[in-house]
Amino acid sequence: MKQSSERAIVTLAIGDGYVANFMRHTRPNWERYCRKHGYDLILLTEPIDAKRDTSKKSIHWQKLLIGMLPQLRNYRQLAWMDGDILINERLAPCLFSQVNGGGIGVVDGSDSFYRADDTFNLHARYLILNHLLDRKRGAAPQGVEKVTITDGDLAEYYRFLGFPEPASRMINTGVLVFSPAAHGDFLAEVYLKYDRDYLDLEQTPLSYELQVGGRAEYIDPRFNVTWSSVAAEHYPFLFNEDLVADHAALLRLCVNAAFRNAFFLHFAASARNPIVKGAFEMIDHEANNVAALTFPDEWARWDDYMELCPLKGIDSAGRGILF
Repeated sequence: MKQSSERAIVTLAIGDGYVANFMRHTRPNWERYCRKHGYDLILLTEPIDAKRDTSKKSIHWQKLLIGMLPQLRNYRQLAWMDGDILINERLAPCLFSQVNGGGIGVVDGSDSFYRADDTFNLHARYLILNHLLDRKRGAAPQGVEKVTITDGDLAEYYRFLGFPEPASRMINTGVLVFSPAAHGDFLAEVYLKYDRDYLDLEQTPLSYELQVGGRAEYIDPRFNVTWSSVAAEHYPFLFNEDLVADHAALLRLCVNAAFRNAFFLHFAASARNPIVKGAFEMIDHEANNVAALTFPDEWARWDDYMELCPLKGIDSAGRGILF
């Protein structure tokens, strides 16, 4: 690998199927973004820690070791990105310019736990947290009072799982922007500190360590928008699998609208989740704007209406052109 930039986006894909999927669906999209902003793009296809106990610790933890790789140590900045992220390269600005304070650039995903919301979304989110607590509680002595998380109390979540210091946010660890020189050792120490997965694999312990270590530098949340959260909030009808099976075009329209309003759209979920993983291959990278995606015939006739609008017209990117 020849280094041509001071910055690189890095990901890891292990196994022929995962590599083929990345090369087909993800790499072309990422390459366009990297060319636009002058980054290197690096795909790792072998485990960094080949001796890990795979029964206890998933491959997701190995993102914490990329700053220790000799071939990556000379980069001024690296960005780890999960391979199930797609980039809206038309809209997304430079990711690395978001990090100016010397910390590790991350997106705070706590909003989905704290924001006032309707019963469906609250119930769906708290089910996840209570499932974690149920697993922990299963090993507790009989008679232990049920722990209930109210008002999105993530501090209680961390306390109940046994973390000793206060933490109150949930960081989405699918995107990490850092300096190998400044942060490589810290991330590797986090890797060595834990010997098992949590329900969300490495996310909970890494989120905790970034907070208590004062390493988190919060960047624009559009750099790591989780599609499942968008669907739960705005398109809950998509979780009716029979409906989606009969109206696949509906899922396509919704996920493309979400994609065009994000910088990076993250399709994190179980591989068996059809609403999330099925939508990954439905992204249209060619249309100039959401209107061209959702009502193309009407949009093609839009020029006819411009005479009635205080604009000279609409350019090819969907922007208004003033007189």
